Amino acid sequence: MMLNQKKCVFKSRLLELPLKGRESMNLIRSLRFKFIVGLTLIMLPLFMLLYYNNVYAMKVVRDKVSLTNMNHLAKSVEQNERVLQETNRYLYSLGERDPDIISLFFLKYGSGDYIIAKQRIMNKFMTDIGFYNLIDSFFLYDAVNDDLLLATSGNYDVKKSVVQESMPVQMLQLEGDIQKPEWSIVRGGTWNALVKTVRINQQFYAGALVDMNALNHTQQFTESGDRGGAVIVGTDGGALSDSTLTIAQIQLAAAHLPGLKDPYQVISEVVNKGEARQYLMLGIASAMSEMNYIVLLPEEDMMRNLPFFQQIIRLLPIGAAVILVTALIFLRHLLFRPMNALIRGMRRVSRGDLDVKLEPPSSSELEFMTRSFNQMTSEIRHLKIDVYEEQLRTREAEFKQLQMQINPHFYLNSLNIIHSLASLQKHELVQQMAGHLADYFRFSLRAGKRVIRLDEELEHIRHYLEIQKLRFPNRFDFELDIEPNLEHYVIPPLTIQPFVENAIIHGFQRRTQAFVIRIVARLGAKSSSQVDGTVLQLMIVDNGVGFDEELLERLQHGQYAEDPSGQHIGIWNVAHRLLVKYGDQASLQFGNEADHGAKVIIDLPAQTEEEEGGAHAEPVDRG
Repeated sequence: MMLNQKKCVFKSRLLELPLKGRESMNLIRSLRFKFIVGLTLIMLPLFMLLYYNNVYAMKVVRDKVSLTNMNHLAKSVEQNERVLQETNRYLYSLGERDPDIISLFFLKYGSGDYIIAKQRIMNKFMTDIGFYNLIDSFFLYDAVNDDLLLATSGNYDVKKSVVQESMPVQMLQLEGDIQKPEWSIVRGGTWNALVKTVRINQQFYAGALVDMNALNHTQQFTESGDRGGAVIVGTDGGALSDSTLTIAQIQLAAAHLPGLKDPYQVISEVVNKGEARQYLMLGIASAMSEMNYIVLLPEEDMMRNLPFFQQIIRLLPIGAAVILVTALIFLRHLLFRPMNALIRGMRRVSRGDLDVKLEPPSSSELEFMTRSFNQMTSEIRHLKIDVYEEQLRTREAEFKQLQMQINPHFYLNSLNIIHSLASLQKHELVQQMAGHLADYFRFSLRAGKRVIRLDEELEHIRHYLEIQKLRFPNRFDFELDIEPNLEHYVIPPLTIQPFVENAIIHGFQRRTQAFVIRIVARLGAKSSSQVDGTVLQLMIVDNGVGFDEELLERLQHGQYAEDPSGQHIGIWNVAHRLLVKYGDQASLQFGNEADHGAKVIIDLPAQTEEEEGGAHAEPVDRG
């Protein structure tokens, strides 16, 4: 049985587990964690306020820029719409107030008066084109004779071709009940136009043609920069006017046409390498035709007066991380490192290591704490030495008292044996026994030592067994099985004798054959729970009746130590002396042999007198 070994191992693990648990559980309670959380809670509102301030400033810029450009766009669209409305009134009034157009209905086609009337109408149209600055062309179409009179300020053939191709559609729209816008969109090969056609009478149709590029006033949007611009798009998203915008930008704007009801929109274009470019999109839908006026303003040009705020928004997370890391490095050097050193020192002290000396930090407060800690450990170390020395003196007295307790026990047994031999008048046996007893008592004079050599202990046991052999001739015998070169190892005195006595007392009962005790001494390897080295193993084996099951269970559980005044005082004495001297490096085991004999195994460190520290060395605290 290993003396207190399981208790020591369990206790050490019990001390280690809560320490590891506390380290993991106290993470959120640590000063470092609280500082990080506290600094984050302080800095977060400040960064949020700064971020909100920057976002608000950019929103104000967007609002102001969008309002300014929306006013320009609204004025431009209003001007265009007003011209188109006046042109509508002009066209509707031709059939009522222009006598030349009225007379054409009554004049013969191709006659001189007809040609003169057409010339006057041509001159009037050319004059009116200059008055209506957006109008590109006026025309009069004779549906009966398929004759077109066209007054234009641009390319005559192109405009004539466009009007001739669009007239059948325009006539069908006028004759039917199809709801149509005021002005129709006509798409040419290289340019697009707005066309307005009115019916003068059953034969003649009058109309006006407007170049889409004349409606798009890009130059008034100064914030458009090199990447922005204006464009007129149809309801299908196709461009109707020339523009500085790219096809991708026009398609991007067309995708956001449903949002024109908002004052402005912020849209993003993905350029090379995943970079996003943002635009401020403004737009107004035309009331005169199915088209939309669109303006795109690049934010990088629009916000060129606010580069600082844009950079601040981008660098806010990096700035917060830099400030936090800088604060942590500063506090680590100033506070955390000295605190961790102090905590590690306290943990070493809690584990029993008092040789701890901390270096004083730079701050005066922590320096005072460190010096106080060093002074405290020094005082505890000296106090522990004093207590330790007192415990050693107490253990020495206890050890000597236990060691001497065995002598009266054996003296009484020896006197009983001599008394029995004298009663039987076996004088020769009394003389032999007296000789062995004299040698035995001579050994007892040296039994006050802490340790004796193994050969001395075995010689003492041999005298005792010879005495027992004289007492029981032909009924008792013994064997000494000792490995060579073990005589120089030392053991506590009277370690083997109590177990030999118990074997004779309890194992000799009801014997029909010779009772034999065998004492074995050998070297063996230590178990994993012990320190490195070798074990001196002593084994006492007999061929008696052995231990009964109940007694064996009690012995294996160490219950002989519960009552040191009982019948197992010899076993308790040896076990307690081994515990005092060797601690958990010694063990005591009990068992039965296959032939019902008893077996006791004593394991203790294999030490010479020099290794043990001398025969009169002070005891070592191994408890």
